[in-house]
Amino acid sequence: MKYSLAISVLSLFVLQSQSAFAKEIPVQARLFAGMTTVKPDNVNETIEAQGLKKMDGISQLGVEITYPVMKYLDVGARYAKKMASSGEELVVAADDYQARLDQDAFLLIARVPLKKSDFIRVDIFGGVGGTNTSFKVKTASLDGELKKSVGDEWYASPYAAAGASLAFGYKKFYLVLEAGYEYNKIDGFKSSGNPGSIDTLDLSGGYFTLGLMFDGVPGTVN
Repeated sequence: MKYSLAISVLSLFVLQSQSAFAKEIPVQARLFAGMTTVKPDNVNETIEAQGLKKMDGISQLGVEITYPVMKYLDVGARYAKKMASSGEELVVAADDYQARLDQDAFLLIARVPLKKSDFIRVDIFGGVGGTNTSFKVKTASLDGELKKSVGDEWYASPYAAAGASLAFGYKKFYLVLEAGYEYNKIDGFKSSGNPGSIDTLDLSGGYFTLGLMFDGVPGTVN
């Protein structure tokens, strides 16, 4: 996983906060899992013609850390591992034909709290970042990989998200629901083998996540 950039950015936030605040920094941490609804039509045309199911959803697992810089502004970073697979319409055990997506997504994020009480938290957010992506396909006539990645230090394709979250809990521990829209389009792939005629992969769409939020956890002390 591409953690090095996230760690560097979060470390910078902590250093900045130490110089800006002479008290504990109440960090907000989130762990989440969810699904994005997608319609990559050109990919589906290719894989369905090869006897595979269409790809209509991407699962994700992730972590986010933010801290307040103003009363109504929290900033931080988010990392998510995004995955999807498409198997055969008619399963033949000996074939093992499938299409598989693997993506690392990183987001610099800003949240605006709208309601903040001991029991309920509501906010809206937006963020920009990038992704590294791998898409593999294997069928009777295709066997190859599409890749758009520049390694661990930065991200190859633009990525953005915006939405809102609603959390229920008590004081520092909450169950959080989040919904929004992601812009996530990849082109300029490097290909190996024979992945077919796919040249772009549009994974943009609405998403929903469910997770745990730990709010007001001390991040540092001056």
